[in-house]
Amino acid sequence: MNEHGSFRMKVVEQTLVIHCFDSWNSETVVRLCKEYKEHVNKISDKPWACIVDLSCWELSTPDMWGKIDELNEWANVNNQKYEAVICSLSIQRSLMEASHKVLTNVETKFCENIEQAYQWLENAGVYKKPQKINII
Repeated sequence: MNEHGSFRMKVVEQTLVIHCFDSWNSETVVRLCKEYKEHVNKISDKPWACIVDLSCWELSTPDMWGKIDELNEWANVNNQKYEAVICSLSIQRSLMEASHKVLTNVETKFCENIEQAYQWLENAGVYKKPQKINII
């Protein structure tokens, strides 16, 4: 079956940033889990954080949550310390709160937007805002 929905993922310093889009099926989640681990393996030698932006995400098939639970368990033992989650729907927050129960070593914050997520991580000391360079 073809993937439904999409995501973008990048590492910024010790933070994995994930932007999720549209409605997902199981195939999309499988690819997300694979790429997530590949990215995290590059930064997991030190404590790391994750930003999950769900503001453009429209939920998924129910079978996704077992895979996400497994991924969270993996992250929990692979040095994740913080997770900022941006939700646009209350059901997203409820589903994410349920999936975060396995994150016993991770502090989670639900944020209104990406700027608030970065600010929270900066205050926690795991993200440093890039310095602006004035060119004269």
